[in-house]
Amino acid sequence: MKEESQSVTQRLYQTLLSQNEVLSEIISQQQLLHAGVKLKNWEQVERAVAAVNALSERFSQLENERTALFTLVCPEHASDIYEVSRNLPSAFKRPVLEAFHQVRQKLAVSKIENDVLSEYIRITREFLQGVFDCVLPQRRNTLYSASGAVVRARPESVVLNTVI
Repeated sequence: MKEESQSVTQRLYQTLLSQNEVLSEIISQQQLLHAGVKLKNWEQVERAVAAVNALSERFSQLENERTALFTLVCPEHASDIYEVSRNLPSAFKRPVLEAFHQVRQKLAVSKIENDVLSEYIRITREFLQGVFDCVLPQRRNTLYSASGAVVRARPESVVLNTVI
């Protein structure tokens, strides 16, 4: 029984280390994605998005494996890392907790990268919409939303012969 417990603990530790590696790769791909968007290098953007999607699938598989291993270690409190760590052999408590905290930290960094990119895209979209509103005003009737607020019409299509 003790050997089985140690085997599960080692698999849990290895899973956390694998999650750390995958998250490091995701973060670097997110940074490449952000750089590609800023430089308007759409091929780089496509490659980065494909890489992030593949890495996200791999992380999801590892997360399912980690959750299953947590359940094996501590079925009653599988969602609480501190309860799980109490059931680990003493030699593995500190490394597992440290690896788990690194995973959580990298998840936070990844979320920040996503938020930064989303904000950059939102600001750029609003700026371009403002430019299009000034350059190509839409002369139509006033539109209202369901709540009665005025809705600004957006250009339906624009053909340019130059890169903005």
